[in-house]
Amino acid sequence: MVTDPNQILLADQLHITEALKSIPGRVAREVEGLSEEQLRFRPGEGEWSIKEVCGHLCDFAEINDRRLHRMATQERPLLPGYDQEQLVREHNHQEADIGTILEELSAHRLSTVRLLSELVHANWARQGRHAETGFVSIRQFTERMIAHEELHLEHMRSLKTQLGVPAQA
Repeated sequence: MVTDPNQILLADQLHITEALKSIPGRVAREVEGLSEEQLRFRPGEGEWSIKEVCGHLCDFAEINDRRLHRMATQERPLLPGYDQEQLVREHNHQEADIGTILEELSAHRLSTVRLLSELVHANWARQGRHAETGFVSIRQFTERMIAHEELHLEHMRSLKTQLGVPAQA
């Protein structure tokens, strides 16, 4: 039984960084073997394709990497919101190369994992002020990132089910 809170915190830090580090590979496995037509399938008007979900995850990783760098180096910085729908349209992920999207996602995530791996225990409590949700610590922010990405991985699996693509083992 671990009674030292620093050991528990270290375990939490490792769990968070490992979860974040795993996302690009998990996304790549979800799209592996899919045709361009399957990647571009939209189930309805205004809904995202698998390619657009991947592009959104890439945008999300880039924006949050910048936000986390601000939180680690500035005192309670403002973390501006953004319009994810507008960004997906602007970046036109539907026409982008999936390999390029996945490479960019990996690069942004590697930067984030490096930053988090270098933080000392107390720095995980550093805060930023999110424009929509208020003050949030680095730890809370990264936990929200993981939950958000899990939802989108499930979204991708749902789209694959709609396409009749068998679930991965």
